[in-house]
Amino acid sequence: MAAISAVHPGSGLNGADHRNSRRVAVVERDPNLRQQIQHSLLTRQFAVVECANATALYRNLLSAPCDIAVIASDLPDDNPRNVALHLRQHSDIGIIVLDAEAGYGGPSDGYHEIADACFRKPVDLDGLATVVTAMHSLQHHMRALPARAGSGQAEWELALDGWTLRTPDGASIDLSAPERSVLLRLVNTGAGGHPVSHDSLIGSLTNDVYDFDPHRLEMLIYRLRKKVAVMSPLPLPLRAVRGMGYLCTIVRASN
Repeated sequence: MAAISAVHPGSGLNGADHRNSRRVAVVERDPNLRQQIQHSLLTRQFAVVECANATALYRNLLSAPCDIAVIASDLPDDNPRNVALHLRQHSDIGIIVLDAEAGYGGPSDGYHEIADACFRKPVDLDGLATVVTAMHSLQHHMRALPARAGSGQAEWELALDGWTLRTPDGASIDLSAPERSVLLRLVNTGAGGHPVSHDSLIGSLTNDVYDFDPHRLEMLIYRLRKKVAVMSPLPLPLRAVRGMGYLCTIVRASN
């Protein structure tokens, strides 16, 4: 089955242009599940490219680049690990895997070595839409970071007690307890330009790393970026390093 680009009925050219910058490929053999995911993402103002298999995905990406690909683990024509590896080598597309083997719904750990996020089948549609939205926002933050970083001479500083983040343009941002814990771990463990693993960051929030939903960490970082954006035009200097964790250039204040 050829892929179909989903378009809102009655949308004009401007609306289509807006959605083209929020394009998500859904690669799933079950047409009913594709339609359910499509409907959920359309309510978040995403354009959805439906693909029944990996071949349809590759064909559509040639003419309609996507920001994010949602890929089922039970594709009829290719292994999802091969598909993800191909996408990683040729683009910066975000990858979410729908794990058909795990069952029970919600997050899954089965494909974290190749994906930015994983969900078990049957899929939690609201949770999936939330993660797609957060991932899209983070992508645009990270793509803007190299062009905007370095515009100020001062450094980003985390207060000595860890409760305040100071921006190069003089703004002071009060942190919540979870935000403080994560930034302290990033600044202390990542000193010298070393990425800090997801497990290490989760360990700053809970004693039970394996029972912690990793999407909560992603959402915490997303909300922190939004909080910073309200106070300063400068983006938070926090970069995702694929397969390793996060790297930040915030320094600890000396007084």
